[in-house]
Amino acid sequence: MNLPGKTSPRALIAEDETILRDELQAALARLWPELEVVAAVEDGITAAQAIADLQPDLAFLDVRMPGLTGIDVARLASQDCHIVFLTAHNDYAVDAFDQGAVDYLLKPLDVGRLALAVQRLKQRLTQQPADLSALQIKKPDVALRWIQASVGQQIRFINVSDVLCFRADAKYTKVLTGKLEAHIRTTIKDLVAQLDGDRFWQISRSNIINVAAIAAVQRVDGGLSLRLENEMEWLAVSQPYQFQFRQM
Repeated sequence: MNLPGKTSPRALIAEDETILRDELQAALARLWPELEVVAAVEDGITAAQAIADLQPDLAFLDVRMPGLTGIDVARLASQDCHIVFLTAHNDYAVDAFDQGAVDYLLKPLDVGRLALAVQRLKQRLTQQPADLSALQIKKPDVALRWIQASVGQQIRFINVSDVLCFRADAKYTKVLTGKLEAHIRTTIKDLVAQLDGDRFWQISRSNIINVAAIAAVQRVDGGLSLRLENEMEWLAVSQPYQFQFRQM
């Protein structure tokens, strides 16, 4: 809520894609010059902490981002600030709007759509932010079970349960099983939305691992790394994703 004594409304942007984050901040500066962006962050954990510390009036939250999802952050910030979701999936947006989120923006960013959202936000600043404490993120109706991948000049069908790790590799994503190495064009971010989140965890911007394939986990100097079955390499777990290992 825009409280008495504040000279201008304040906003936070949480989006893990740097180009989109910068584009949104620049567009807001043009459409709403009075708005002060107090933080622009790239993961959910930092976003939740920044909302608690900085108490912005508005938060633009990517639905899918590292650490905590935008849905998680919105629940934590429920009734503390107005929420606008950023998403590439219209289903998430419609659910969020129906449950009281101020607005949503579909990717890629449409400046005309943002202008409409800005007008609605200005009208709601004097109102109590919505209660989003019960908001849930949709899981895919059917998690991805098979993938079609390239192995040299061949196309192979791979059972997802056989995959040890998905790894970003230039314009492709590398698919590693115990028997072969293949490539697909689906990005890591899109795979996260399609895979069973109980069985596959994203551990960095570049890696998604099969939880059942974890052979060992180690903590060294405050960092966290893991090794997969039949693999010698230790993979670093980036800080925004370490919360998944708290009970280990």
